[in-house]
Amino acid sequence: MLLSKNEDKVCGELRKRGFVVFKVKDLQKLLEMDKTKAYNIIKALKKKKVIKKMKNFLAFADEEDFAVGNSIHYPSYISFWTALSYYGWSDQNPRVIFLATTRYKKQVESFKYVTLAKKRFFGYRKEGKFAIAEKVKAIIDSLLLPKYSGGIREIRKCLENAFAEINKEKLIEYAGKIGSKAVMRRLGYFLNNLGYKQTGKLKKKMGSGYELLDPSLKRKYICDKEWLLDVNE
Repeated sequence: MLLSKNEDKVCGELRKRGFVVFKVKDLQKLLEMDKTKAYNIIKALKKKKVIKKMKNFLAFADEEDFAVGNSIHYPSYISFWTALSYYGWSDQNPRVIFLATTRYKKQVESFKYVTLAKKRFFGYRKEGKFAIAEKVKAIIDSLLLPKYSGGIREIRKCLENAFAEINKEKLIEYAGKIGSKAVMRRLGYFLNNLGYKQTGKLKKKMGSGYELLDPSLKRKYICDKEWLLDVNE
């Protein structure tokens, strides 16, 4: 559908300035137009399906969902079940898009923001217009908070599917860097079961006491003494 001169100018300027999501006030400020004119242009662009309305935001209809999610809340990167699916390790296609962030943000439509401590906010890369967890970090984030990745069984399956292609040493390095005993134990347990035995660095840092393999389930007292895990699947 053809755009008017003003509509084309608005879209051009927003894209030129790198806007993925925006508000009416951005148009007013950027193009020095009054509120009524800005609303009329937005109304016309929505009717022509050039832009779409989201909760408290507007976005170009042709933008990737991942880029929209990143732009709504900064800093953030795609991770957890969404990243596992993106890398082809999960045969599930979760309707919710999970993103890691350091600042609390309520869910916006299909975007779920999971807050991490600043020291755990690392291991992501830029791909096109969006930021996504590195392959090993997607697994580590998932082991930290399994409920955002389909649960511990889904993560085990994804790790099995990813096993041949991921860097195991980097996986162990990131587990230590994230500083969670539960993550180190879950990872070590899974790696050993997959036949990978170079896990001494994990054992040195895992501390004492038992952790749950699956934090969503009650204790079963089925204890793995090597990894100090209650294998409560």
